Amino acid sequence: MKLLHLFSNHKPTGPAEPAVRLAAALRDRGHEVLFAHAAPPRPNAGYMDSRAAEYDLEATSQFALNKHFKTLSVWRDARRIARFIDARGFDIVHCHLLNDHLTAALAARKCAARPAIVRTNHDAVPMRPHLRNRFLFPKRTDALIELSQAALEQDVRTFRFPREHTAVIDTSVNLARFDPERHLPDMRPRFGVNQDAFVVGIAARIQGRRRFDVLLDAAAIARTHVPGLRLVIIGRGTHKETVAVRPAAERGLAKTVVFPGYLRGEDYVAGLLSLDAKIFLVPGTDGSCRAAREAMALGKPVIAARRGMLPELVADGETGLVVDDTPENLAEAIIRLARDRGLCRNMGVAARRTALDRFDPARQAERVELVYRKLLGRG
Repeated sequence: MKLLHLFSNHKPTGPAEPAVRLAAALRDRGHEVLFAHAAPPRPNAGYMDSRAAEYDLEATSQFALNKHFKTLSVWRDARRIARFIDARGFDIVHCHLLNDHLTAALAARKCAARPAIVRTNHDAVPMRPHLRNRFLFPKRTDALIELSQAALEQDVRTFRFPREHTAVIDTSVNLARFDPERHLPDMRPRFGVNQDAFVVGIAARIQGRRRFDVLLDAAAIARTHVPGLRLVIIGRGTHKETVAVRPAAERGLAKTVVFPGYLRGEDYVAGLLSLDAKIFLVPGTDGSCRAAREAMALGKPVIAARRGMLPELVADGETGLVVDDTPENLAEAIIRLARDRGLCRNMGVAARRTALDRFDPARQAERVELVYRKLLGRG
């Protein structure tokens, strides 16, 4: 099959990495794949072009593909992409964001041979029923892929989208990178943490809406029952001092909480590997909760809030603990795992097994390919 993937952004945030990885995995299955993204404003190793290059993926930035809706830009792109589709003979146009979806739908109307339009909702929450989405669903979309079953159920009802043209397919994780058997530096000495300490951690942008007050209150409660407890907060934020550092000191947690800052590359993987359990409270811009998936791939149980798609991701009592995130509930979960290290390890083993089964890029590509084949009547 000839596949065109559209991504209306130049920044590798949110669903960017999963979208590129899916395109590469489909290419590895023998399909002709082109990944089109917005042009970077300047040469920079951190933009989408470099992400595509990492996977040796054929990519183009010849279209505007703006992140924000601009009427003239969308119409110009639609005309150009329609000609491009006809010239290259694409069977499928796979859209990853709202504006590239709108552009593709307009382009398809101008094509000599209309390609099938597929949309992935990477947010893992129901889509907003605004004018653009109502224009796109159900008439101008051939298949909808969701990460969350709950989101799919709501979107089917809201947009009256035919269920037989939907699928719930997990996004992938780089399982080779997040492999617990890799030999990586031990980060505990760098964090100033003893080897026998029980270490929980969170990796998130340090913002007030991420419920750091609840996390710190829980740590204060749990510390009285787990003397060796350490809480590692990986991340950065312009309000780090007021949101986390000072509140930790005010709660008497200066020696309990560790702030290693923003970790890059292998340091980030090693940082997660140093934890006994990962905490995830609020899905951010990436509704797929990628940090939770990466921790599971590393064989770490996840203490997750009952928010977003986290209850669908973490099997309560099997691969982690799902709680209503009050300080008391969160503290109880930490204490439970700290007191039963065997249970904690067993949950970690189950989390890794789940990651291998659900987050494998090759398996994701296989399931997406089935959606394509059904649309084209080839399977």
